[in-house]
Amino acid sequence: MKKNILTMLIIGMLYGIVGCGTLSEKETHTENPTTEEMQKDENTENLLHSTEEYSTEEKMFLSDPAVLEILGTPIQEQTFEVVLNDWGEVTFASFAPQNSSFVENGLNPDVRFCLVQDGEVLCEMPGWNEEHTNENMFMGVTAIAFKDYNDDGLLDVITLCEYEVLSGEGIQTARIYFQLKDKKGFVEDTLLTEYLTKNNKTENIAVILEAKEAYWDYNRSMEGYQSIYNQLQIMAENKDLWIENLEFADELYQYAVTDLDHNGRYEVIVSNMGGTGHYTYSRFFEMNENYDGLVECETDFVEGDSQPDIVSKEWKNYIDKDGECHYAVYDLAKNGATEYYENVRDLSLKNGKIQIEPIAFKTTIYNGETPTVTCTDANGNTITEEDYERAVDEYFAGVQENITCLGWQNVRELDEDISKAATQLEASLNVFLW
Repeated sequence: MKKNILTMLIIGMLYGIVGCGTLSEKETHTENPTTEEMQKDENTENLLHSTEEYSTEEKMFLSDPAVLEILGTPIQEQTFEVVLNDWGEVTFASFAPQNSSFVENGLNPDVRFCLVQDGEVLCEMPGWNEEHTNENMFMGVTAIAFKDYNDDGLLDVITLCEYEVLSGEGIQTARIYFQLKDKKGFVEDTLLTEYLTKNNKTENIAVILEAKEAYWDYNRSMEGYQSIYNQLQIMAENKDLWIENLEFADELYQYAVTDLDHNGRYEVIVSNMGGTGHYTYSRFFEMNENYDGLVECETDFVEGDSQPDIVSKEWKNYIDKDGECHYAVYDLAKNGATEYYENVRDLSLKNGKIQIEPIAFKTTIYNGETPTVTCTDANGNTITEEDYERAVDEYFAGVQENITCLGWQNVRELDEDISKAATQLEASLNVFLW
């Protein structure tokens, strides 16, 4: 019974939410001044928002009460109708958690922000984590604004919230959600959040906006970090480009983020291996020179031939006298249970093209229990099986051998959410970098 009463009360609150103000793309809701402060400033007229309660005949803000129970209590004065580029006219809604004291495990429920249209949640702003919890206790939303903070032509969402730390001190935290193109959602620039906090730029929206140019200067000084952040976001946004139809993919369908040529423009490799023949097919996508998209690398792979089985945690890596990186990669193809075809090749990425040079080949044919093994070098000359095993060392003689690690992950487990997918890509890249 208590739950039903609570649900009815929450639904009742929703009827009043639609009374929030309407903002054009040029208007910004900054803070919520007192009536006295508003009367002193003639230029703040556009900041006023109606809190008029609507009758029960008005359309509800959210059509599903169960969704509302998950999101929390609507914050009426911080919920607005706004035109957000391709999203059109939507309701930006704020929801407060129903907590008034710190929880024992330190995972305090946090504020949540959503875009709502026609009673349905279109998307939710990312939280500190998937559970939308915070080590500090949420006290309230101080301000919300809609501005193009990164100058990409899309309105971003600036939020300013008040928290209480465990010691009892109050703090304000600014978080800016950058809008992604083509209605793919929003991501938070965590470096920006950190910068604003460390530099005490969280007093109000005006201070956050004034810090914009200084932040981009700082951002450029952190080019290495930011380059990683941007590239992973672009890879995540364009995942439909490098992920093929999963319905027709084999069980072993993996991806890894790398920098094979060490030029600072990362690649995402996708490799699919399956079938009774143990055949592998791979594609390589590299960040373009403008760092704003992916380009598929050319290869000299022959259609129908088995490509190297590159889904391995470690590759042998060699850097030649010109500073170019080479990798020893292996392949095994089978024809039934009696024929095995192996080879080792030199793989490198140069000027956007994957180059493969054969090193040695090995064929094993079973006629009964006794196998016949034949090995040849890259030119077709017969060599011994021992020569085949030593072929890589002889091919790279005089070049120091290193081990490169790859963070292969299952393509099917890549999250649909752009921000979460970028985090998964980062985990893969970290294996390669470290």
